Amino acid sequence: MKTEIGSSKKSRLLILLLLACHFCHPLMAEEMAELEEMAQFMAMLEEETELATHSKMNADYVPGMVSVLHGDDLTERGVQNVAAALNQIAGFYSIVNNSGDIVNIVRGVGASVNGSNLKILVDGVAVNRPVDASADWVMRLPITQVERIEVVRGPGSALYGEFAFSGVVNVITRRQNSLLVKAGDQDYRQSDLLLNHNWESGLSASLNLSAWDQNDSGRKTNPDNFAQSGHGHSPGNIYDREKGRLLLAQGEYQGYQLILQYAELERGGWYGRNAAMPFSLEPGLETAQGIELNKRWSVGRGFELGMNISSLQTRLDHATFLPIPAGITGPGGRPILEDRYVREGSEDSTQKLGLDLHWQASTHHHLYAQLAYGVNQVDSSFLNTYVPGQPVISGPEERVLVMAGVKRRLTSLTIQDQWQASDRLEITFGARHDHYDDWGRRTTPRLAAVWRLSDNHILKAQYAEAFRPPTLKETYPGSQSIVARPGSDLVEEELTSSELAYIYRAPGLSFRSTLFHTKVSDLIEYFQRPGQRPLWRNHGELDTQGLELEWQQDINRNWQWLANLSYVDAEDRLEQGEGELLGAVNWLGNLGITWRSDAYATHQLWLRHVGQQEGWDITLRTPVTREFDAHTTLDYSLTMDKLFNQDGLSLTASINNLTNKEYDIVPNPLQYPQGLPFGGRRAYVQLQYQF
Repeated sequence: MKTEIGSSKKSRLLILLLLACHFCHPLMAEEMAELEEMAQFMAMLEEETELATHSKMNADYVPGMVSVLHGDDLTERGVQNVAAALNQIAGFYSIVNNSGDIVNIVRGVGASVNGSNLKILVDGVAVNRPVDASADWVMRLPITQVERIEVVRGPGSALYGEFAFSGVVNVITRRQNSLLVKAGDQDYRQSDLLLNHNWESGLSASLNLSAWDQNDSGRKTNPDNFAQSGHGHSPGNIYDREKGRLLLAQGEYQGYQLILQYAELERGGWYGRNAAMPFSLEPGLETAQGIELNKRWSVGRGFELGMNISSLQTRLDHATFLPIPAGITGPGGRPILEDRYVREGSEDSTQKLGLDLHWQASTHHHLYAQLAYGVNQVDSSFLNTYVPGQPVISGPEERVLVMAGVKRRLTSLTIQDQWQASDRLEITFGARHDHYDDWGRRTTPRLAAVWRLSDNHILKAQYAEAFRPPTLKETYPGSQSIVARPGSDLVEEELTSSELAYIYRAPGLSFRSTLFHTKVSDLIEYFQRPGQRPLWRNHGELDTQGLELEWQQDINRNWQWLANLSYVDAEDRLEQGEGELLGAVNWLGNLGITWRSDAYATHQLWLRHVGQQEGWDITLRTPVTREFDAHTTLDYSLTMDKLFNQDGLSLTASINNLTNKEYDIVPNPLQYPQGLPFGGRRAYVQLQYQF
């Protein structure tokens, strides 16, 4: 930990020395080049994050593997939103399911997960819905609002508890003064306003506003399960339009920090959850509004106390969907006489109080402890059915997705010790104990070691566990809802992970390699049975192992490249013959090349390869795609700074999927046996003025 503070001071001193030498005493070209390389190296050492330990550390020194993506770099690459940014991380694959929800597959696991397998934070504030663990609006957040994205690859329950199953994502928003407009295909329109000010009194405040809209893409669905019998509406239109509104505000004064968040996302029903829709009906609507107050106190002798109070309210109304089209025999042999549409939703609230302690017990021990208490409640829930042109029928309470009024109280205690065993070896031990008043108890440990062989070579090892209890939706469904099995029969999902990593870094070069082995048991999945009511069940004993390689290098002042490659072998031990895990992709790769043609123009090429994706291993009367073909896409972007010789004015033009590649991805649930069509070329132009 001392190393990080020292490196920051050294870096500033070196930069000042470099400037002084440049203006006051001419140096030989070789000496100047060496100083520039050293400045780059020291700047790399300053890449700090609190995500992995709750204490500021260099990203290469933290336990486990942490990836940091910078908003400026992502903008220059033409990345549109947070989900697309996560695709640039080794081992991450972000896709959508039938109804358009973004699904994150991490190290092979995630396609069949019923709730989110990631803990999602915005400016350090947890935003997962307690009803279903989702936070889809964050995944669709425009990258122009993002300062950086920090990602823990692997389990994070030892610090973050539930939902930190496959990883933790913290989206840190921008705090600057700028105005932005953007346009593109699908009639895409976006406008942003960011304001930030610091007063001499110590008060600082920022405001972020964003609004974006896009129309349907015009793509068509593949045939669904009802097409072969001559019923239903597939192939049909894909309703993937989207409309978003965002307001973020922050204020800081004398150690107090206030964070306000409001997001509203409206989007179509995409492919249709169960069947293709004949026409566009009510879109899905997601809203989130939160407030958090933080305060920190330094109380001397290495003690620092912190307190946070937060409240989050969310509402999610699912887009109208068609369960079973007319002419089909439903569960129990009941004939379906007409297309009857369903719309359902829920509103929930969360209140949390947390107290934490940082104690520099000695030069060798940094202790962290947190005690937290939270209450989650379902405030309302509804289910409506109707036939177009006829009155809406409110469903009975027994049929709703989650019962209104139910509560879950959670108390947690977290302890972590970072022990500097020697000048170059640091060991981190941590554990978190969670007590749910309606479910039970769970303790999740983590043990990690970081060995700095030298300034250039680092070895890491980590063992960690994670869990995810049944969500409120899974635990408290209506007694007569479409789900056949009550949530009380479910047990928590469990994950254990071991990883070994090696890092090499030098001026203008970094290389990382990670070996991992993950086991998941009692996976909760939404299982659909032909001719019967679906059910939630614990099913799956997953075993994944793989390798992640990352390489970033400055070739010279004008050229840079960034590459990562991951391989995963993911198997479900409960499947006959130990089959491959649903949705798992064996190979994932990224290659980015940056060329600065002059002082103000930057060109970016980004190549993305997705290997074969495992489909459903099931036999139906309709042909089922059991393996989806690999595909490769190419993006290009051009950024012009100081446009028209105006400081702060920049233009970015980008083309995503330059070759207009089209491909299919795995469906979930299995209502489109041949997959969900995706792809197509998209172009965007963005004009930004920073003042």
